[in-house]
Amino acid sequence: MVSTQGYNRSLFVHPTFRALACGLLLAAWLDIQKAAAQSPDPTELDALLRKAVELHQAGDLAGASDLYVEVLRRVPSAWRVRSNLGAAWAGLGRYEDAIDQYRQALQREDDPEVRRNLALALMKTGEVQEAAAEAERALVAAPSDRDALRLLAECRMRLGHVQSAIDLLAPASEAAPDDKATAYLLGTALLDEGRLDEAQRVMERVFRDESPESHVLLGSMYARRGEWPAAIAEYDKARAANPKLPLVSFLYGEALMKERNDWSGAAAAFRAELALDPNHYESNLLLGTLLREGGHADEALPLLEHAARLRRDDLALQFSLGAAYLATGRTDQAQPLLEAVAKAAPGHLPTQMQLALLYTRIGRAEDAARARSRVAALTKEADARSFQGVRESISDLMGKSAPPAERKP
Repeated sequence: MVSTQGYNRSLFVHPTFRALACGLLLAAWLDIQKAAAQSPDPTELDALLRKAVELHQAGDLAGASDLYVEVLRRVPSAWRVRSNLGAAWAGLGRYEDAIDQYRQALQREDDPEVRRNLALALMKTGEVQEAAAEAERALVAAPSDRDALRLLAECRMRLGHVQSAIDLLAPASEAAPDDKATAYLLGTALLDEGRLDEAQRVMERVFRDESPESHVLLGSMYARRGEWPAAIAEYDKARAANPKLPLVSFLYGEALMKERNDWSGAAAAFRAELALDPNHYESNLLLGTLLREGGHADEALPLLEHAARLRRDDLALQFSLGAAYLATGRTDQAQPLLEAVAKAAPGHLPTQMQLALLYTRIGRAEDAARARSRVAALTKEADARSFQGVRESISDLMGKSAPPAERKP
């Protein structure tokens, strides 16, 4: 069965860009007071910003953006207005544009709240390493900012640094035992590390209600114990209460794969997760793998290529992407990936099978024969398994990274 131990299990609901922006909206007036006073028509500039504020607070992000742009055309130094423009654009999904505005604002004023918004935008674009660095800088500048703390923990978990996330979250949870968002994130991190007793203590302290979050955490505990029917029942309750809760659809799909071999149901669940978070690594990987093994390699490639941008050194990703390239005739791209997996995991039977096919196609008869010989040897081993789809093709590789490339002297 597929194991996702060591993968992102974070369920923290990020603060929205709109909410962050609203904390800066009225403060933006400070940046333009002098400019407005010196303007031929100060009341016009004042009215523009007032209207932008009203539209932003009312949720008309496109209208607010247009007015912010007009204000900035007249007062380019208004860093708070620039930050608000970034927040509005982020709310519209224009993350790259938002990042540019946040960076320009930070050149004017090193504000930790703007930097936290920058980190969140970077996370949304899949730049998790950079997002972590910016979130950490924001937290250092504002140690009491729990949103920055949770965002940094989220980044660490996405990068596979789960213990580091726990080290950050545990004291914060102890200091504020009623903070459900921090406890929720800590509980999922502890579950990811297999520390069930500690996770249960965190859950019992905070989640005594019938909230969707409590059902997800309880489902995750059942999943850790291999009690898949019970896990599915809890995930079903969570999805019914809040189908947009981050990660619940992924966990539900994972459980369907393990308990029922329900590939179509799992694929639908992974699609639902990606509709909420296009940068969720495991959903991209597993949906791409299911599609590839179902004969839809062309449809799988964009998902697997996107997963590669998120976590390139993952052996499971390298194998599945290499196999997809091979299935679509792109042997030159498949070869280095499959050979890298074979070097890091020489006992992985599906990789050897893919290599035998690859070498045959490119006319390397001796290498093909060696790969077939390796396949025969692995098949005879007592613990060898036949190639049975996604469960067997990547289960032994998930959570493992390729060794770093050797440096040339």
